[in-house]
Amino acid sequence: MFYLDSLAKPFYVWTFNENMGKWANDLSNWNQKWGLTDGVICLKNVAAEAETVGEDMSWLAVNSKVEEETLKSTKAPLWSPPIRKSTGMRCITMEYIINTGSDESEGYILSVLKQQDG
Repeated sequence: MFYLDSLAKPFYVWTFNENMGKWANDLSNWNQKWGLTDGVICLKNVAAEAETVGEDMSWLAVNSKVEEETLKSTKAPLWSPPIRKSTGMRCITMEYIINTGSDESEGYILSVLKQQDG
């Protein structure tokens, strides 16, 4: 019980119950997106858009011979809102569960990185 008593009181607690709190998907990760589902942040594959060919490109075959599979990225960054220099970087504690819906959960990890601009 001593360990729990010695933890600092959080400056703010965000539960993701209402919205994503301005946390944003990385723009370079086009094939996977984080989204809010029942108060939980979930990573989902984004289906590729069907190709359409205009009259000016009739030489381009619309249907490919091989079905293209959505590639699974090994990284799916979720960016925090900007943190003011006057606020400074603080400690962050996250409670998380990695659930892939199968026995493949082993080997996945959560990494939190500090980025400094400028």
